[in-house]
Amino acid sequence: MMDPHFNNNFVPVVADELEQLILQEIARRVRVSAAPQVLDLPAGDGRHAAAMARLGAQVLAADQAGREASVRGRALAEGLADQVDFLACELGGGRLPEGPFDLVFCHHGIHRLPYPEARQVVRALLRSLRIGGKLFISAYGLHSALGEGYADYEQEVEQRFAHLAPAQARCYNIDGPVCLYTERNLVTLLFEAGGSVLRSFTSTHGTVKSVAVRV
Repeated sequence: MMDPHFNNNFVPVVADELEQLILQEIARRVRVSAAPQVLDLPAGDGRHAAAMARLGAQVLAADQAGREASVRGRALAEGLADQVDFLACELGGGRLPEGPFDLVFCHHGIHRLPYPEARQVVRALLRSLRIGGKLFISAYGLHSALGEGYADYEQEVEQRFAHLAPAQARCYNIDGPVCLYTERNLVTLLFEAGGSVLRSFTSTHGTVKSVAVRV
């Protein structure tokens, strides 16, 4: 059941540009057709999934099993339990949901994988989309604060996978190695994975973001 404070013609303004784009896409699709099927991976605490469901999407929130209580609890509290489902699944952790989905939201996830593995994951996410479906994806940026003291700063993206400098790791609560991206790196990744990039940009904080379509 949709939140009575929202309707298909109203998209709330949010701080994150990529989330804003997918919310606008959901509202547009709900106005002209059936509720879009959306995959949110990694889903985190379920905040993004709830925001998408409020606008009328049917959302599969996927993340590590320990996130299920948070995701389902948030959906239940907001009256969205019928629109948000949960699947224990991680990027790089085995088989991904096959869909078909109309939209996939992969926010702050692929930088935790080595580039060759990220390419395989993105290829699978694109294949999970219906023809014409869109992938909204972001990764932490090489030219952001995270790049300060990053051991693999000078490496090509295919070999770039290292721990952050201790101060940055503590600040962003990132323990393991990461692959930081430039905007061009992300566009190349999407192209190599079989997607067509509709839009790419770098946020004011240096995070790189793209929207790609399955062709």
